[in-house]
Amino acid sequence: MINGKRGFMFLGLAAALTVLLGFAGESMAAKKYTLQLAGAYPSTGGTPRALATEKIKELVEAKSEGNITVNIYLDSQLGGDREILEGCQFGDISMVAQTTAPQVAFIPELAVFDIPMLFDDLDVARKTFVGPFRAELNKWYEKAGLKLLLFEPIYYRETTSSRALEKIDDFKGLKIRTMENEYHMAFWKALGANPTPLNFAELYVALQQGLVDAQENPYEIIWASKFYEVQKYLTNTHHIAFILSVTMNKDMYDGMPDDYKAIIDESMKEASDFLFDLAKSKNDEMLASLEKVGMNIQDPNAELKADLKKAAATVENMIRKNVGDDVVDSIVKATEAAKK
Repeated sequence: MINGKRGFMFLGLAAALTVLLGFAGESMAAKKYTLQLAGAYPSTGGTPRALATEKIKELVEAKSEGNITVNIYLDSQLGGDREILEGCQFGDISMVAQTTAPQVAFIPELAVFDIPMLFDDLDVARKTFVGPFRAELNKWYEKAGLKLLLFEPIYYRETTSSRALEKIDDFKGLKIRTMENEYHMAFWKALGANPTPLNFAELYVALQQGLVDAQENPYEIIWASKFYEVQKYLTNTHHIAFILSVTMNKDMYDGMPDDYKAIIDESMKEASDFLFDLAKSKNDEMLASLEKVGMNIQDPNAELKADLKKAAATVENMIRKNVGDDVVDSIVKATEAAKK
């Protein structure tokens, strides 16, 4: 395991040395690169995220005929989300795979993905990200010194609870564990619920003991954490899209030969397709499993959907104030176009 700044410096030196050796002699057939791909999520369990990182390694190494090596460091080996993104900015880590939530501190515009009820379904989200809006995304990441290579919606955050959530009044006073994120918390408050940030490691016991009534996470986490043992209802609120991004240090990317950049771009496109299709099938599989073990699965009716969107408007106004109307309008416009 490699941890902390010393680990970043070691990896950065190793990467630089590998690149420099590639330029060392005319006799060499091709330049050699060793790239690190870091993530704070688990490498185990056969999850779409873990399998996608393995696919990236497989594709890049095969397409480059071994001239580009990708070493994967998951399980927070190189630090948490914040540390590895900083390492990527500084060039100590080549590539980072993570969701958008921890990136908002570095790229404020990404707060737009905290607007609830933004995407009717994940196909609409995906279409939004490959259209003209992608150019805006690229600019936001480039300002932070990062090259955006992959940006894929894979899950929704859904709601589990100890009681049925069929109408807006059912949310009143609901003690729900949520992320310590001002926008997420504002959404639940607008619904009349009582959002309660809590360490994830304590969540199962808190649900079991009734300290909180509900929580919100993708199916994968609900299943893996066995929340179905302590929660009776699952409501498909689809309130926040769970997006996986892969970024690379921009200077490192720009310094690579054009044919190597093309290999990375092509590999990421193939990995994106692989990830999206895999996540969709896994979502269906896990939802069926949750129903099989006894959870009551509910889809919001039209009236509740309207109330959820009304609460989401409160958050949208907050984000407009913090990052600007132009930023929010850009994704709203792109999402509306993607629905057509």
